[in-house]
Amino acid sequence: MNPDLHEAWRQLARAGQRFGPGWAEVLDASFLIHGHLCGAMPLGFRAGLAALRALGVEREGDMAHRVFIETGTGHVAGCFADGAQLATGCTFGKDVIERTGYGKWAMTLADAVTGRAVRVSVRPGVMSEALQSPFVGLRRQGVPPTQVPPEVSRPLVQALLAEDDAGLLTVSGIFTYPLDVRSPSCFTTVTCATCGELVAENTARLKDGNPACLPCSGYQP
Repeated sequence: MNPDLHEAWRQLARAGQRFGPGWAEVLDASFLIHGHLCGAMPLGFRAGLAALRALGVEREGDMAHRVFIETGTGHVAGCFADGAQLATGCTFGKDVIERTGYGKWAMTLADAVTGRAVRVSVRPGVMSEALQSPFVGLRRQGVPPTQVPPEVSRPLVQALLAEDDAGLLTVSGIFTYPLDVRSPSCFTTVTCATCGELVAENTARLKDGNPACLPCSGYQP
């Protein structure tokens, strides 16, 4: 790990203190997991925080809320999704975050039971200005994000963490989001007769009368 980069984001994470107890630590973890300094991750973090406040809920530790991220793949600033994930606590591992692929810097936070939801988006002018930053200029030239000097990326991140929500984001009113009905979590496992690995029963298939994982069965998930 680049010690200069690590120290830069440790210093920037202190800005999380303005959001309340514990948020500096969450922001520090967000930088650590994301792995580089950029503007999009902090924007996602700010959007996630704003969504929690608007919906009047705490950071998710269970599976009571779901996030729908509107970023896609193969475009700039998809890092927005990491910030939203870490701020809301709606993580990939808990299976409570999905990407819609719209190619937008926006997210919806929804109650998994009632569907009560709020959508938060980055103001177009904020996104446009960020995309004209020196950091993005170097990225356009093919410089990997971890090789952009911290003194280039830090000013953008500092500004985005210091700005008020109203200057960065558009927060919708509360509405009802249509959610699919999910089956309860599966706690039962079987052993694949082909590879011998353990597999969740609800994803296993039968092959020649024996349980098989999806890769060994030939079925598509």
